[in-house]
Amino acid sequence: MKEGLYLLELSFVPADGVVGAGRMSLALTVNASTGALHGQAHGTILEGTQHPQSFTAAVSGSMHSTGFGSIVKVGAVTGEGAVSVAAPAIGTYLAPFSASFGVDSDWMGEGQFRIGEQVYNSVVKKVN
Repeated sequence: MKEGLYLLELSFVPADGVVGAGRMSLALTVNASTGALHGQAHGTILEGTQHPQSFTAAVSGSMHSTGFGSIVKVGAVTGEGAVSVAAPAIGTYLAPFSASFGVDSDWMGEGQFRIGEQVYNSVVKKVN
């Protein structure tokens, strides 16, 4: 079990290989004693389309141990994302962001993230 403050990066990839699904990475600092999470989310939405959009969001939240079953940790973060729109409709807008996940002892599991009205169910794994 880790102590103190440590870095964690999780990737969220489409759960079913859905065309047009989004993907993202969460780069987080974790306070092991409180479970507090702070960091940055970045990703792409509407992948597989002619004009995918990218986003970044400053996030905060918490992670907790479950103490039962194969899912040993659950976590959630929220923030506000800046979504960049590609040509022909160039621009950036702000959208609410949230993500949640449940992982096993190898940091693999399932999760979901939402940016604006777009919701993506994902496979979650730790980035080495």
